Amino acid sequence: MSPDEPTSPSKAKMVRRANMLVVQLAVAPVIYLIIAALLDLGGASFATDPGFVLQVLFVLILLSLAVIGITVFVQTSKTLMSGRARSDPIGRAFQVVSVGAILSEQHAVLGLILTFLSGSIFYIVGFSLVAWTSLWWVRQRFMQSLGTLPNT
Repeated sequence: MSPDEPTSPSKAKMVRRANMLVVQLAVAPVIYLIIAALLDLGGASFATDPGFVLQVLFVLILLSLAVIGITVFVQTSKTLMSGRARSDPIGRAFQVVSVGAILSEQHAVLGLILTFLSGSIFYIVGFSLVAWTSLWWVRQRFMQSLGTLPNT
């Protein structure tokens, strides 16, 4: 980076980076599904007690709901990083989409944990659908915010 270059990326670079991040995080649950399918075909699981799996399912559903709440807060909050919004709106927009996308990925990871414990592929399928829906919503919010950003 030369000293003459601005410290914040241009809008076009930021959009490319954000799109690449969203694509990478959208493909990850597919890899998790392949791993889960192999696990399901092998009949392997770590937990043999169905009661334990139900307890973990309940806890992970609560955790997933908390992640959804945090994602909604990060995506809709006007006061979050408001100082940065004035000085570097493009960098703030990228950080908001990055945090939202990474939080969205958390759902697929929770489903993978349940799949490892239970040996059933249904958990990863359900949690991956939640992850993709959340990721789609984060990207839609990002695309809406692009219209308000300056072209630099």
